[in-house]
Amino acid sequence: MDLCHRLREAAQPHWNASVNHRFVDQLLEGKIADNVFGRYLVQDFHFCDSFVRLLGAAVCVADDPDARLTHARQLSVLAGSEYRYFIDSFAALNIPEAQWKNPELAEPTHAFIALMESACNSQDYAFILVVLVVAEWLYLEWAQRAQEPLPIRPEHRDWIVLHNEPDFVRWVNFLCNELNRVGAERDFETLSKPFIEASQIEQRFFDMAFEV
Repeated sequence: MDLCHRLREAAQPHWNASVNHRFVDQLLEGKIADNVFGRYLVQDFHFCDSFVRLLGAAVCVADDPDARLTHARQLSVLAGSEYRYFIDSFAALNIPEAQWKNPELAEPTHAFIALMESACNSQDYAFILVVLVVAEWLYLEWAQRAQEPLPIRPEHRDWIVLHNEPDFVRWVNFLCNELNRVGAERDFETLSKPFIEASQIEQRFFDMAFEV
């Protein structure tokens, strides 16, 4: 079992609880309530700035030129199609600009931003990769549960497609391969601690969407 799969096993039951969360079930069925999905998207949008910083830190500290270019290319995806998705979805869900620009951040939002900032400030490539792997691989796994036909509404369908298209699969494979490479000689507990923490936060983040 490679390092990434060992880390995923260490993060149970939180990993599987997130991948198979009722939020995911309802999204894949196209039956998620607008207020639930809107609350989730508004909070998720506020990860973006810290996630940009995290990718930028990966560009700075990656030990391989090709890896630096791959991280840099992903920044353009975040600033392009994914950002556009959020703006279009806020409009479709009738979420006012003031609400999505300046919300009160939920506890798991604060927690994940803090973890990303900690990884950025560490300048530790393996730590940065751990947080990236959880954020991206976990989403790929739940999106791969989708069955045709996908939901009709674009805000549902496009969120699934964004996390299951071939380019995203290649991105996640790259991240896992990088973590397997640079983390091979690292202390397992040092890497598993933030991996588990990130997985726990992801579970709480899906829970948060249903809180009133």
